[in-house]
Amino acid sequence: MSSWQKRAQLALAAVAVGVIGVVGYTLRPRDVRVAPPPVDRLDPTATVETRGADLIQLKGDRQDLRIESQGQVTYETGDTKLMGVRISIDNRAGRNYVITAREARVGKDQASFDVTGDVKLETTDGLIAFANQASYTSAEKIVHAPGPVRFTRGRMSGAGIGFSYDEQRDTLWLLDQADVQVAPDGAGASMAVTAGAFEFARTDRYMRFERNMHMDRDGQIIDAGEAVVTLFPDRDEPDLIELRGDSRVSGAGLGALQSMAARDMNLDYGDDGRSLQQATLIGQGSLQLRGTGGAAGQRLGGDLLDVALAPDGSVTSLSSRDNVVVALPGARDTAARTIKSSLLIATGGAKGLSLMKFQEGVTYTEAATRTQGARVARARSLDAALDPASGGLSEATFIGGFTFTDGPLVAASHQARYQIAAGTLALSGREGTVVPRIQDESVTIDADALEITLSPRKMAAAGRVRSVLQPPRKPAAGESAGKRPGLLGDKEPVSVLAEALVYDESARRAEYKGTAKEQVRLLQGQTQITADALTIDESKGDLIANGKVLTTLAIIRRDAVAGTPSAPTIARAGSFTYTDQSRRAVYQTLAQLDGETGNLHADKIEIGLAAGENSLSQLDATGTVKAIVDKRTVTGARLTYVPVDEKYVVTGAPVTMIDADCQELSGKTLTFFKASDRVQVDGNDEIRTQTKGGGKCAAPSPSAPK
Repeated sequence: MSSWQKRAQLALAAVAVGVIGVVGYTLRPRDVRVAPPPVDRLDPTATVETRGADLIQLKGDRQDLRIESQGQVTYETGDTKLMGVRISIDNRAGRNYVITAREARVGKDQASFDVTGDVKLETTDGLIAFANQASYTSAEKIVHAPGPVRFTRGRMSGAGIGFSYDEQRDTLWLLDQADVQVAPDGAGASMAVTAGAFEFARTDRYMRFERNMHMDRDGQIIDAGEAVVTLFPDRDEPDLIELRGDSRVSGAGLGALQSMAARDMNLDYGDDGRSLQQATLIGQGSLQLRGTGGAAGQRLGGDLLDVALAPDGSVTSLSSRDNVVVALPGARDTAARTIKSSLLIATGGAKGLSLMKFQEGVTYTEAATRTQGARVARARSLDAALDPASGGLSEATFIGGFTFTDGPLVAASHQARYQIAAGTLALSGREGTVVPRIQDESVTIDADALEITLSPRKMAAAGRVRSVLQPPRKPAAGESAGKRPGLLGDKEPVSVLAEALVYDESARRAEYKGTAKEQVRLLQGQTQITADALTIDESKGDLIANGKVLTTLAIIRRDAVAGTPSAPTIARAGSFTYTDQSRRAVYQTLAQLDGETGNLHADKIEIGLAAGENSLSQLDATGTVKAIVDKRTVTGARLTYVPVDEKYVVTGAPVTMIDADCQELSGKTLTFFKASDRVQVDGNDEIRTQTKGGGKCAAPSPSAPK
């Protein structure tokens, strides 16, 4: 058999074996195969599903983002949804945070996340936030939660609608209906705040509240349109609170402060975060201090107020400018007082404010009470001393252009000191043409210094005193009428110049004093009185002068022609008294008088005036009397002159008369008449009536008052 035939046989054998093998394999008994279980799809619309996933995102050699989940599905859009998710984010500021949720949708390239269901954000330094839904974008690096949210961090907790957390700034927001609580501990105070929105910048250490903030700090109530709270670096306690828009602070915990209000306000707290140590009020600010014993306290206002407080809450200093208003409360016996100016600086201590300095256009007002009317004072500046315990005014010193009004009373001077308890006002200092002055319906007084006791009204003046007594006015209801001395006219004012004056309005008594160089001078028309001291009593209508008295009186003569002034009656004495009830004027001690009665010397001279007019009704002189009438010289112990008869009656032991012819008459009683040569001399057994003649002689010259 040829070789090719052998090779063909071997090939056929091999094919036969293979066919037999295939047939045998095909006909062998087969095993029963179990079908795999059906797949439980996480989302039938997903293109890829994975159970258990862990994604790590690196930036350089650092881990930036890690996403862990129980399941993951991917859609044709490239979006991915995770179930049972945990997202760990490194914010590179040392405060990493973790977000957990039931589900999360991851955007393309892990650039954004939307998480829903039991969302929780937790930072490594203790901030935990809870929400139902949240989102995160790597471009913004901000977590957003649109619905209800709550958070906690140490003592702080909060809730609101809408939440944001800025990874880069480490700042969170509650966007609406914010309600933030800070629980108390051994050192920190509790705080409860509600606002339209809340921002907590944890790295920058501040909190911001917007849209009608209301804060309660252990009973210290703070309200404002918005507020920024700067926190201490090491704890969530306020270092500074800045209030903006309709700002108000009230309630407990303010010490001496009861309440504050302004457009804007800054509150600076002490190291404990609770004690207010500085408050700045901007825009129509007002400050209410607590009173004592339930009484109202001081109220202060201004466009800008700066208040410093001690740790116990007492006000140690205060300044205010522009539209300054200070209201000092009244009590049962004192009037409420209001002071306005452009600038105020106040100081005090543990018990309260003790001194207030007002400048630039001061207006001081006392409210009316049941015992006094309203009072108003104005000046360029005012130093007000206060009683720290009660907050009431004890003394006020006004400087520059001072004026004071108390009903009809008006006072003016350069400087004034008002003693509140004593109710006295002391005026001093000249400014240009303005001198200390007091003026009312009855009197005007100018002097170098004036002091007024306001109720009951008394006035004291010293140094170049010039007073003008106005004509008597008709008294008001229930008021007694003043009575000017009838010796003076009631139609013209009376001027009095003196060195000192004391006037008691209730007693209606004015006492003037002069000096050795400058006596008191009273002037009214032709009437003049000078003396070392002068008293005018308007309750009785009396007038008293003492010490080197010289009077020039307008005594109406019997033969005076209507409209023609009478020659004055001039007198001198050691003292002079006019009593209106008896209408008598009395000169004593070396009295001298020169008038229609002649020239008269005596120890005492009394002039009686007619009722209804200042005409002479009678004159009496006693004690070493010497009279020169026409050309007669008469001496005796007593002289009486009756103007109706122009009759003189002189008595003495003896009475002597020397006439122009040097005839001398003497006797016990001598009567003669001014317009007649008729003389009557009556004698008795003890003293013989004598007449001596001697021819012509020169009549003695009258001794006129010097």
